[in-house]
Amino acid sequence: MVIPSGSVTGASNTKNRIGIFGGSFDPPHVGHLIVALYALENLELDLLYVVPCYRPPHRENLLQPFEIRLKWLEKSFARVEKSFISDYESSVEGPSYSLHTVRHFSHVHNTTPYFIAGEDALSYIEEWYRYEELLNSCHFVVYPRYCGRPYEQRAKSVLKDMYSKILFLDCPVVQISSSEIRSRIRQGKSIRGMVVSEIESSVISAYSNE
Repeated sequence: MVIPSGSVTGASNTKNRIGIFGGSFDPPHVGHLIVALYALENLELDLLYVVPCYRPPHRENLLQPFEIRLKWLEKSFARVEKSFISDYESSVEGPSYSLHTVRHFSHVHNTTPYFIAGEDALSYIEEWYRYEELLNSCHFVVYPRYCGRPYEQRAKSVLKDMYSKILFLDCPVVQISSSEIRSRIRQGKSIRGMVVSEIESSVISAYSNE
């Protein structure tokens, strides 16, 4: 279900193990579902908010409108228990900064949330908006995207003592990416199994018309 901005309908604000899974989801794919399932299990979350980015600070634009990505997420996560799709970032003026999102859900649930990001985030962590405040405002959880943790040493040198705040999610490396899916569609190749069947035709149509 979609949780409207500022609302906790269907998600009790007494829950205290809250996850936030943000991203462009342009489009959402099965790799996102696998990360969500492992996060719910391994972090023992009471609920997981899936929060599509509205105005990404590190990209000029997104290929598909927010409303379309929101609908794709709702269909993709329909069978993932304890997951809720939130349109929170569409209600905030300016760029969609993770710090603001973390503080919002922290306030709603009166807890320190688990913020889940891809391993590639470590390659430019210092470029995140007020990244030190972000790391102090959440449990920063990184899910693997590559073999061998290629950015770990770099993150250690940048973050120094703050590196101890990084948690690595124990889950399989899933190298399916939204950019790969878009590329395959442009080349006329199949994306069967890469996205849930409920959105496959819509995704193909959306990126075929770019």
